[in-house]
Amino acid sequence: METIVVIRFAVLIALLSLSACSPLQHSGPTVTEDGVAFRLKYPEAKRVAIIGSFNQWDKDKDALFGPDADGIWSITLPLKDGRYEYLFLVDGGKWMLDSSVPSVDDRFGGKNSVIHIKR
Repeated sequence: METIVVIRFAVLIALLSLSACSPLQHSGPTVTEDGVAFRLKYPEAKRVAIIGSFNQWDKDKDALFGPDADGIWSITLPLKDGRYEYLFLVDGGKWMLDSSVPSVDDRFGGKNSVIHIKR
């Protein structure tokens, strides 16, 4: 019985140490007092923008700030309640889904991330 408890404890410690060493996981959009905060971990990027239905898919409108010390790029947008589709654009050529939210068919053979804001 004591051996099982020790093994379980050792496995728990190993799992906790692995999660502490793993890269920060993307936590997804967060509703704040100022709007909706978007984040993307991409430390090697030179520029990250968010493009979506909220800015008429304008590549130049909403550049994220960063990266911070953890490689996180971020921006807070003053979005009202509603449904929004979007993608991240990295270095002007790499389109990325937000893996923390569902995606939908973009009607052109691709996918868009989608969020529903309701306060």
